[in-house]
Amino acid sequence: METIGELVARDRRSREPALRARTGVNPRYDYYQLCTTAHKTGNFLSHRGVHAGETVAIVESASGAPILSLFGAALLGARVRFDPPREIDARVLVAPAESIEEYDLPPSATRVAYDGESDDPAVEAFGESVWSENPFCPTPPEVGTGTAFLTTDEREYAHGELLAAAESVVEEVGIDAGDGVAIRASFSKPGTVVVGVLAPLSVGATVVLPGAEAETRVAVSEGTAPESVVVDPADVPLR
Repeated sequence: METIGELVARDRRSREPALRARTGVNPRYDYYQLCTTAHKTGNFLSHRGVHAGETVAIVESASGAPILSLFGAALLGARVRFDPPREIDARVLVAPAESIEEYDLPPSATRVAYDGESDDPAVEAFGESVWSENPFCPTPPEVGTGTAFLTTDEREYAHGELLAAAESVVEEVGIDAGDGVAIRASFSKPGTVVVGVLAPLSVGATVVLPGAEAETRVAVSEGTAPESVVVDPADVPLR
């Protein structure tokens, strides 16, 4: 694979479990649902002005919306910023309804709320907006291994770099299709995205968000965790 969007390609759809969340419109996704809804999310974001080089700011919670938004942005060649600062130059902000008004965005930006509804009529509802979209989001030709994807205060991480790190984690930890990987660290750490999302989905395993009912063998965490194998996001081999 060369780009992160390939993880949700149409030919990867199956009825095997892909994501277990605690909240959201759909707390359980198989690969068919995850891939299809990721493309719907990309289509929705494109209608809100997201394209290559734009930023989608995401405030995380134990819902499927942040992960779907991550892949929607990836399909468009856009950048993703988790745990964004209160003032950010982003085209779209995806956040829980209770905190979505706390961020200062450019006038042309779109706010998309999940896990509840905002009293502001200008704020769009993630579930209602995404589910009605066409599940077809073509990847722009300019998206490649060197395209910047995850951004932090320190640096940017490209598609190819993140996928190479995910491959290394799979080999080192031995993640298989039957495994679940529990996310017990913040998405603001690029290593969390690599271990908790990209690595399991690359081999047909399941992403398990905090509070979801699913037994797992592997976890990504900065401290102790109940799983038998725990990977610290800081130990992920990102150059």
